[in-house]
Amino acid sequence: MTARTPDRKSKSKETKSLMNELENNLATFTLPESLPCSEVDFATLPKRRQRANWNNIVEESNRKFGQIQEYEESKKEQQPMSPFLNTECKYLNDEVFVHLVPALEETLRKARVWAAFKTQKCFFNGIDHIAQILWTNNPRHPERKECDFHIFNMPWVKKLLKLNPRPYYPKSWLWTEDYAATVIQKSVRQYFVQRADEVQEMRNFWKKLEFEHNVPEIQLNPLLSKKLASSQNSPKR
Repeated sequence: MTARTPDRKSKSKETKSLMNELENNLATFTLPESLPCSEVDFATLPKRRQRANWNNIVEESNRKFGQIQEYEESKKEQQPMSPFLNTECKYLNDEVFVHLVPALEETLRKARVWAAFKTQKCFFNGIDHIAQILWTNNPRHPERKECDFHIFNMPWVKKLLKLNPRPYYPKSWLWTEDYAATVIQKSVRQYFVQRADEVQEMRNFWKKLEFEHNVPEIQLNPLLSKKLASSQNSPKR
């Protein structure tokens, strides 16, 4: 009996120490404010197997068939088109819009950077930027891409501005939107009025009268009279 008492005392001391440690740990333990999603086990629903959709199958087959057709067309030799089939629309699509459309897109991006759509008085000029892009990217002059001049540093622009200097402030800064709309409408109405046949006849009459007054030898020179008649008979657009 005497030999078992120290074992019981030691066990009771160990249990008391463990209880004290547990109480201390519980007292110092605090919950975190947030747990990462990787440590949280969310309940997941069982996924159903996706059934084959006929529309998806048809779209995929059409896409692959289109890729095959594009590959076959790329391998075919392009035959030159007959000159009788070369129309103005084809010329515009192949020669003009190929260079003009990228220039317009670049101009729109530049205008968005300068916030030209929101402010009326903006340093950015869209027409100047389009002219700069077209002049720099001219396929007939590939050496211009190496220079990449600003439009006001181009030699032909400098020469033109010396002969015809620009006003200090452009009209877009001085005119209001209402006045600008009035000027545009007036120009459009003037164009359609001048296209009328009776107006064209009257304008040709005054042109002929002025020409005869300035060039009196027209009565004796048949070449001049023929030239004047051909210029009047040319169709007006």
